[in-house]
Order: sequence, then structure tokens, then C-alpha cells
Amino acid sequence: MRSERRPLSAETSEFARARVSAEQDLRVQQEHAARTVAEHAHDVDDLRGLLAMLGLEAGARV
Repeated sequence: MRSERRPLSAETSEFARARVSAEQDLRVQQEHAARTVAEHAHDVDDLRGLLAMLGLEAGARV
């Protein structure tokens, strides 16, 4: 089976833009969540545990 590259249709490129926008929004939400957790954590271990519960990475920018 041969795959051919076709130019993006308006609908496809609109979907791609929406997906990129959603991914950017998710990153912003995750950064805000990590910052909020960092402000309320009692210590580093608490921070790591809370971030893990939220599925966020301890090395994320805060």
C-alpha cells in the first residue's frame, strides 16, 4: 500500500491549528496547576507527591 502526500485541506489545517492551540492551552493549565501546588506545598517531598497525584512532572517550570 502506497501512501501519497496530499495538500492539507482547509478542514484539515483548521483541525491541526485547533489541536496545536489545545496543546498550548493544556501546557498553560499544567504550569498554573504546578505553580499553585508549589505555593501550597509544605516541603519538597510534599510538592513531588502532590504533582505526581496530578500527573504533573516535578521538573516542570513553576
